[in-house]
Amino acid sequence: RRVRGPGMLQSGLSRELFEMWCSDKKNSVVLPGYCVEGTLAKHILSEPAEITTSAGRSVPLNMSVHYISFSAHSDFLQTSEFIDIMKPPNIILVHGDRNEMGRLKQSLQSKYLGTGMNIHTPRNCQTVELQFAGEKMAKAVGSIAKGGPSDGKQISGLLL
Repeated sequence: RRVRGPGMLQSGLSRELFEMWCSDKKNSVVLPGYCVEGTLAKHILSEPAEITTSAGRSVPLNMSVHYISFSAHSDFLQTSEFIDIMKPPNIILVHGDRNEMGRLKQSLQSKYLGTGMNIHTPRNCQTVELQFAGEKMAKAVGSIAKGGPSDGKQISGLLL
């Protein structure tokens, strides 16, 4: 099963999650790339005190809003500049020709050799397991949240 959020927070899962989480100041949203006038994404860039949900209710906008100029179609220089700024421990390369992504992965591995950065190029539908240091917290919604956590029990779903 695939889950894809429509761009610019106009509808679907991305909009539903945004509306559920936007009132909590512990949450953030990162908007990568261009935002069209008249969309929720463009509206929240002006940091309004509240937003109108798709159901017509007004809710406070307490989460932080960040914008990153990023193109899904970047070259090696643009991608490595972005990585230099973000310094992520894990990079997952998707959405490209398999051979070109392999070349990009090799170039990035050479550039970031010795940094401990993990670079992955999974095939479609391939699971990627990531290791993180320290305690991380995520809010679960939907069917994942119904059963609650228990030791030794595996769950699967989408983490945004």
